[in-house]
Amino acid sequence: MPSPRVPFRQKKRSAYNDLNPIPVPFCFVRSCRLLPLVLLWALCSCTAPKTSFYAFADLPYSEVETERLRAGIQDINRDGTHDFSIHLGDIKAGKDSCGRVFYEQAATMLKALNKATFIIPGDNEWNDCSDPDAAWQLWEAYFAAFEDNWDNLKFEVRRQPSRKENFAFVFRKTLFIGLNLVGGKVHDEAEWKRRLADNAEWLEQNFAAYSKKVKCAIVFGHAQPVADAGHPNNRFFEALKAVALGFGRPVLFMHGDGHVLEVERFLAPNLLRLELNGGKEKDWLMKVLVEPNKRQPFTFQLPVPE
Repeated sequence: MPSPRVPFRQKKRSAYNDLNPIPVPFCFVRSCRLLPLVLLWALCSCTAPKTSFYAFADLPYSEVETERLRAGIQDINRDGTHDFSIHLGDIKAGKDSCGRVFYEQAATMLKALNKATFIIPGDNEWNDCSDPDAAWQLWEAYFAAFEDNWDNLKFEVRRQPSRKENFAFVFRKTLFIGLNLVGGKVHDEAEWKRRLADNAEWLEQNFAAYSKKVKCAIVFGHAQPVADAGHPNNRFFEALKAVALGFGRPVLFMHGDGHVLEVERFLAPNLLRLELNGGKEKDWLMKVLVEPNKRQPFTFQLPVPE
């Protein structure tokens, strides 16, 4: 089997990151199907059993990626050691129409997963569509409270009353938060302002409610940070920085959008950012282990390259 390529690159310092990037040491350890990538990230110690989940984003964009997703779903189901899965948005290519067929195809495929699965919106299936309102109706029809399609949830999911696509739950001393955070076209300035305010409020509410009950936190969004100081999403990242600093323990922000597999310390000493590859790459599927009893709680596992 050929040696795997190094899957992560360290991103150069940019305008949105006011901390100097630091080298992130890691190592590969072979297993029968997975290559665990252990980030030696010195964060606060935690105490709780481990949780594991699968994450992916930005697929399927083509017939090849559709088959790749089907094969990945089979691999996830065969593993069976995970607690849930999540799609971080963009269920189709931006050049494609926003027809019902793409929403139906993605929903049907994801329902083949044998454990509860979440999904958050991406810009390709919403705000970048020619008719964002019609696209949002389709997203809600196929993906609203998507985890309710399974009856094997191990935790109670809370949803933001004013924005049902935003969710949160606590599991094994870890807080998980999912948000409608998209990139792409600003289709409606007033909508973006309201949504970003809702996202910040949902972050603040959950960190305030559970900070004394959890040891670690993971925040899911679709959009990658950008270096444009005037981008509206920056108000969300300022809120994320504030809650992370106030929390003072390990926080992981996971997203898609950029189609580059990379990791860096981001905005705060205890905040880690992980961007996932899209379906065009062979290393699109990520398994995340959270072990709050370890000094560094996050372990990332990539499938063996094809």
